[in-house]
Amino acid sequence: MEKILVFTATYNEAENVESLVTDVFEYLPESDVLVVDDASPDGTGRILNELSQNQKRLRVIHRPKKLGLGTAHKLAMKYAILNEYDVLVTMDADYSHHPKYLPTLVKLMRQNDFVIGSRFINGGGLSYGFLRRTLSTTANIMARNVLKIPLKECTTSFRGFKVSLLKKMKLDLIQSEGYSFFVESIFYLIQQTKKINEFPIYFYDRKSGSSKISKIEIFNSVICLGKLFYKKLMPKMLAKQTLDEQECSLLCPICISPFQTNIFTMKQKIKIQSDSNSERQFKCLQCGAIFN
Repeated sequence: MEKILVFTATYNEAENVESLVTDVFEYLPESDVLVVDDASPDGTGRILNELSQNQKRLRVIHRPKKLGLGTAHKLAMKYAILNEYDVLVTMDADYSHHPKYLPTLVKLMRQNDFVIGSRFINGGGLSYGFLRRTLSTTANIMARNVLKIPLKECTTSFRGFKVSLLKKMKLDLIQSEGYSFFVESIFYLIQQTKKINEFPIYFYDRKSGSSKISKIEIFNSVICLGKLFYKKLMPKMLAKQTLDEQECSLLCPICISPFQTNIFTMKQKIKIQSDSNSERQFKCLQCGAIFN
């Protein structure tokens, strides 16, 4: 039987998290669930701790502050690799992605390395108002056309990954720490596999709470898209980016976490490849500490 890890990141999800975890186990009873909470002031972390006492398949990682949605997802990817899962499933914690779609996603993973729930193919949809619908649709059109991504959906986080694919991906080259992580991660994974698929989902607006996407995140996403387009135009530079994804076996000196990411700039990363004595710098994905 495949080992499946379902991951979500939380910040102020006290109104949703208990029912979400319950529903995930209802639809995928044999899976494990990992939740990364960024010090939610509304008590989300406390609720998760209480749930984990009675549900042994629930793992909770508490981070000391908001460290970015992208870093939480990267942590989950490295957690899945380290703990030898076969499949990693990621989703939002606010019921934007209903757990009822989980069995379909897992079934599709049998024939694919990557599967994403799509709002933009026949049968899919979203409950946004006009402005957010236009913004989301435009972002996806731009991403898939600029980067030549063979999917209608590029930005939602309802995804399934074969962990064998994650091992081949250059995770530390993904530098985005916010929402642009989702486009950037697809850009790198399509360099490694053609076995990708999408299936229709209906994207529900938040069940409870407020949206966390800021104007800064939108700006950062545009900048990220420009950088990825440049890499797309420079295939030789992309080919040189061969950082060993297992390069960091260090433990964080602050929190003893094994989950780190290389935070060198692209110029420094390329230099490292020709200079084995170059000193690397790492950022802990669990506490945010930076160390050599």
